[in-house]
Order: sequence, then structure tokens, then C-alpha cells
Amino acid sequence: MPALNAVRYKEPTCQALYQRVVERSGIKMKAYVAVQKKLLILAFALWKGDTEYDPNYKEKQDKKIVPTSGTTQDEEAEANLSLLAQS
Repeated sequence: MPALNAVRYKEPTCQALYQRVVERSGIKMKAYVAVQKKLLILAFALWKGDTEYDPNYKEKQDKKIVPTSGTTQDEEAEANLSLLAQS
């Protein structure tokens, strides 16, 4: 029931997740289950961390981006090692 109300009353993160899943799969119940899972994880994290809910909280964007073309980090490290070995 909390997922239904979160979507109905347009809680921003839940509404966005709901819309994304409905657009991708076309199944509303699947979207509600995704919102239920998000709310459950959120409630557990708030309880475990003993913090208050902040609707304006933004997660850090320090995610590593993997290159899709060019050299990978391993290839770059090998190139640097080979340059050092030649010196």
C-alpha cells in the first residue's frame, strides 16, 4: 500500500521509478513492486543509519565510468610499465 500512495501522491523518486519501469515493461504491477522494493530498502537504510528522510538528498556521483572505446586502464598501465622498463 505505501507504494501505491507514493506513486499516487507523486513522491518524486518513486514516481520517476514507476514511470521508467512502466515505459520499459508496460506492466504496472511490476512498476509497483519496484517502488515497494525501493521503499523497503530506503526504510531499512534510514533505520540502520539512524537518520531522517531527506527528499532532496542526492547520491554522490563518484561512479567510475568505463570507456567504450580506446584503451582500458589495464592497457594504459601496461603501456606505462613498458615505457618505464625501456628507460
